[in-house]
Amino acid sequence: MSMFMSTQSIQAETAYRQERIKREYGRANGRRLRAKRAEKPEPLHARHALRPTTAA
Repeated sequence: MSMFMSTQSIQAETAYRQERIKREYGRANGRRLRAKRAEKPEPLHARHALRPTTAA
């Protein structure tokens, strides 16, 4: 930390830390959700809906 701490620099530091925490939490949460999704196979009808139609 620098010697000269103004209220603006304190606010900026706090905002930066909050953003970092939010980003790290989001990353960890996304990994957990992806792992959970990978466990269960996707239903057949969902895969069928992704096939190209003959009308296209």
